[in-house]
Amino acid sequence: LAAMGADLVLVARNEEKAKALQASIQQQTGQQPDYLLADLSDLGQIRRLAGEFQAKYDRLDVLVNNAGAFFLNRQESVDGFELTLATNHLNYFLLTNLLLDNLKASQNARIVNVASDAHHGNVIDFDDLNSTKDYAGMRVYGQSKLANIMFTYELARRLEGSQITANSLHPGF
Repeated sequence: LAAMGADLVLVARNEEKAKALQASIQQQTGQQPDYLLADLSDLGQIRRLAGEFQAKYDRLDVLVNNAGAFFLNRQESVDGFELTLATNHLNYFLLTNLLLDNLKASQNARIVNVASDAHHGNVIDFDDLNSTKDYAGMRVYGQSKLANIMFTYELARRLEGSQITANSLHPGF
């Protein structure tokens, strides 16, 4: 995207890694992306991130939600949600909804939700979203990616007739 001339805003948890990526992109393309810091498993930090973005930028042309975490053992986010669900899905849902006005301010905006073929064969257990009864890392990961796809389909339906498109994809292995 930077090589095509896009202005990028990266999101990272670690400032050192964000600066290294920023320098790498600048060296390869001549573009210097901005970055914002946030732990995308923390709903408070996602809200802060959206506020920081909105304070600096009026519009958003493309939102690429690309979080994917896999945990062998069950863990919880600071908000008390199962960590895979919080990182892989709740962050997409909240950040997208918080930035919808910025997307609407753009002409022909796009939302790209990176999912995974790991969703195949999974169903979401709405009675145990936090996976407290029977935790299996790969199943929980697959459920989170199925949630990404279901969210994208519903988002696309709700945005029908607007100038915003919503798509999900499997990035490959």
